[in-house]
Formats: sequence, C-alpha cells, structure tokens
Amino acid sequence: MLIFNDEQRLRAGVKSLSKRCSYCSKSLSEYPLIMNDDAGLAVFHAACAAALATEIIVDLYTFFRPPAPYHQLFVLDPRYSAHQHPAGCEKKE
Repeated sequence: MLIFNDEQRLRAGVKSLSKRCSYCSKSLSEYPLIMNDDAGLAVFHAACAAALATEIIVDLYTFFRPPAPYHQLFVLDPRYSAHQHPAGCEKKE
C-alpha cells in the first residue's frame, strides 16, 4: 500500500511517523511510505522498498542463474516438466 498523507497512514494502522522503517531502521519522517500486505505490518520509506525489491530480484536471478564456477540447482522449463519427470504427472479432471 502506498501512503501519501496522514489520513492514509492512520487508515493503514500506522499510529505515528515515529515508527521505524523495517529496512533501514530510521524514523518514518516523511512521505511517501510503502506498507507491505503481510501480517507483520512492515512500513518502509519508498526508497527502502525499492532497494529491498531490487535485492530480492538480484537474489532470485543469481539463484536461478549462478555465476561461474557454480552450477544451476534448478531448471524451470515447462517444456520438460511432466513428460520427462520419472514419476510422471497425472491430469486431474
């Protein structure tokens, strides 16, 4: 959820701007803010939310395409999924 003003912040359940950013631990002193949709109610500065998203994308990319000399652990290719899997795949109807 994107938060631009005090009214939106209060509706989101964030009582004050003295709460700390879940990423950088600095005070949430100015807008815009980003709140995640998890049960934990984490609130981030917009720049911190962008940095966190970038880190997640980089981690996923390096997990599925690791640099040399490491090898891939998983290959996600739907063309080779069910018909080449030893256990096969049953279609539920």
